[in-house]
Amino acid sequence: MARRQRILTVLNQDELDSQPEPALERGVFIARETNAILELFVSEYHPSFYTPLIGKSLHNEWKPETYIRFALSQLQEISERLAHREQLDVLADAAWNRHQYDGIMEKISRIKPDLIIKTTHHDNRLNRTLFNYTDWHLIRNCPCPLMLAKGEDSWETRAVVACVDPSHLHGRMETLDNSIIEIAQWLAYRLKGELHIFHAIDFMPESVFRLWQPGSNYNTYKKESRQEHETLLNELLKPYGIGSQRIHILEGGSAETLLSFAQETNASLVVMGAVSKGTLGNLLIGNTAEKVLDALRCDILVVKSNPLEVKELNTELVFS
Repeated sequence: MARRQRILTVLNQDELDSQPEPALERGVFIARETNAILELFVSEYHPSFYTPLIGKSLHNEWKPETYIRFALSQLQEISERLAHREQLDVLADAAWNRHQYDGIMEKISRIKPDLIIKTTHHDNRLNRTLFNYTDWHLIRNCPCPLMLAKGEDSWETRAVVACVDPSHLHGRMETLDNSIIEIAQWLAYRLKGELHIFHAIDFMPESVFRLWQPGSNYNTYKKESRQEHETLLNELLKPYGIGSQRIHILEGGSAETLLSFAQETNASLVVMGAVSKGTLGNLLIGNTAEKVLDALRCDILVVKSNPLEVKELNTELVFS
């Protein structure tokens, strides 16, 4: 009997009583469609618990343990409601940690989930996504697939876009493309959606080409380069049986073409890879990748090249 998938959904305790969290909605949706085990988790910390009120001492009811029990009781109520209404296996857990990121990573190391889902918010007025400190840390270091759920999309189209780079121009491991395709294909199949394979070719500017190959034909260069990319992509996709109408090779900068393509297909999810580039932590992800993450209005799934070995590494997102 195959092992059931396990989904860890990270929630914010302060928002449990307000509007539904996109992460919870996605977690329920995916768990229901894939028969996965769903676990709800909050990692909380409030400095006020360590600052006594003026003229008063902290009583037992103000201790962190009491607060966590309260948060856990809320999660358990939600779990029981979902188990009854959706016929799901739902677990709940809460932890006290100074940094939410550390609490989440400790939880991941204990249960080793197949998928993490966390809410992030897209601001229409600013036309950007408001990633917080925890989001960026998880993008860099989360060892398993990380889904950042946004509030705008309800997954009506269920279109899944998988971004691959068969030319390996970004120096990533060859297995990353396979990981991206496999999880994207699995989600599209189980969620009764539509899979699209995306790859962008950013040709050398003609002025640079003239300096590099004086006397050569620029159009010939573009044609031969495209044929090479098509050959590599077809070789990559051969084991997966994906129809040619679902394979898209676009010309132009990877960031611009991806944003345009995601909007054109009304994508519900974009799956992209993250590559470990070194052993130094706390380095920023590239500006281009940040702009793509900011501008995409759909959910994002970040997949690592070597998930079991991911530690505090400098990470580059790749989406071409």
